Amino acid sequence: MTQDQPLFVFDLDSTITQCELLPLLAREISAEAQMEALTERAMGQGEPFEQNFRARVELLKDIPLSRARRIVASMPLFPEIAEFIRRNSDRCRILTGNLDVWIEELIRDLDMRGRCLCSRAAVSGDRLLGVERVLDKGEAARLLPHPFVAVGDGDNDIELLRAADFGVAFSGARSASPALQAAADGLAQSEEALMKLLSGFLRDSDFAG
Repeated sequence: MTQDQPLFVFDLDSTITQCELLPLLAREISAEAQMEALTERAMGQGEPFEQNFRARVELLKDIPLSRARRIVASMPLFPEIAEFIRRNSDRCRILTGNLDVWIEELIRDLDMRGRCLCSRAAVSGDRLLGVERVLDKGEAARLLPHPFVAVGDGDNDIELLRAADFGVAFSGARSASPALQAAADGLAQSEEALMKLLSGFLRDSDFAG
């Protein structure tokens, strides 16, 4: 990859996957209501992401890791986005707040081992003990080499899109919020529209932000 060829940096939940991971895991232990309440605290009350994420992990930590990995590996993906990543794996990165021990099989399937920045867990055998480090997407984005194109769907992707040379608000699984759209340079309202946009950057070897 030469310097003028952009990286493609993706959020994971509802950007590569067609749904959110944590509610899916919560369903495994019939804790959907508790997870929804915690999510509302983050979105509706503005609770800091790290504090809220640690509380959500605490709710889910008794799920055996082997079971959690199987659930994550079975999540439906946006097929064209997943194929774009596999086909261009050396030029793609994933930034997600999700835990490494939950997503490792999915990351391997996408050929993104060593190319995914995520939160880190403390484990013992098949059990999750807690969270060692929560990924700060904004901080991680500022360390990425330029130029890069970023794709995200939620408000926690705002700093990622702002740091990018071109940020895309993606509304494939849910509508991108007004705040995310305001931080973006472009809006893709479907997988097809996103692929058309990203393919344009692939053809434009002179892209420099």
